[in-house]
Amino acid sequence: MEKGGLSQRKAAEVKPHSKMAEENSTLLKNTPFKQRTSRRLYSWYEIPEWQRDNEHIVGGYILETKSTLECLKSLLYLHNESVNIYTHLLPGWCFFLVAVFNQIVIEKFETTRFIDYVMIDLFFLGGFTCLMMSSIFHCFKCHSLPVAILGNKLDYLGIVALVVTSIVSILFYGFHDYDLYFWLFSGLTIAFGLACATVSLSNKFRSREWRPYRASLFVAFGLSALLPVIAGALHYGLKETWTRIQLEWVLLGGVFYILGAVLYGVRFPERLAPGRFDIWGHSHQLFHVLVVIAALCHLKALLGAYKLFHLLKVV
Repeated sequence: MEKGGLSQRKAAEVKPHSKMAEENSTLLKNTPFKQRTSRRLYSWYEIPEWQRDNEHIVGGYILETKSTLECLKSLLYLHNESVNIYTHLLPGWCFFLVAVFNQIVIEKFETTRFIDYVMIDLFFLGGFTCLMMSSIFHCFKCHSLPVAILGNKLDYLGIVALVVTSIVSILFYGFHDYDLYFWLFSGLTIAFGLACATVSLSNKFRSREWRPYRASLFVAFGLSALLPVIAGALHYGLKETWTRIQLEWVLLGGVFYILGAVLYGVRFPERLAPGRFDIWGHSHQLFHVLVVIAALCHLKALLGAYKLFHLLKVV
């Protein structure tokens, strides 16, 4: 996952700290990145300005490849995007496999229906879409600026897919006996999702002057998840609503999402020791891990709500 507009990124003002870095920067500048050495990894000072995002990550960069094959080859060696790729690539495929083999993996009750598999698979496919879009972006972002911009758009689109499918699937069990609320809040969620998807894919809305409106829309999208909880508390009471949707797990997932975003936003821990976390443990990697943990928390809530619904029906 990536936050920020690549197409509007300012040129970073970097002063190489060594003569060698300065010579390398000059050499690459004079040769427009056309001459390549046998080296696989480069420093912050040697990459094009459009590739510069986090000045606290000093090394481990893949120089602009302009080659799909070279990007795929990067899966086979370690660089500063490797952890970002695999922390979403592997869980993403796990989500997909569970969706395919749902009748084997998911606990079955006498009252389990086809719609149950649809709703649970909806979440799994949303998670698969999000995690795969993210890993694809991080794998191919070194290709070229146009590819990086496209990948960034798809990355945002994946986030939207995960949020929409997460909310709709849990709403199904939260309002299983109140169709009006289910369709009302599902429609609101999908409407917000479509609006955020439009913003993510549109070059106009991704411009710098639209940034406050874009950010506000995504914040509103996230906060809209509180509306069905409030409505449920008013209709059923807080205790029953809490139990119906396993709210403790939903809230815990939200905590992990927010924690990951905060760590990413403040560039912790790499800002404390630039260069030390280039390959392992920088903020974007922690963000990715926390996103997966948060998704698993939501899965725990969804499966708990599904189980409770069918146990109550049997009783």
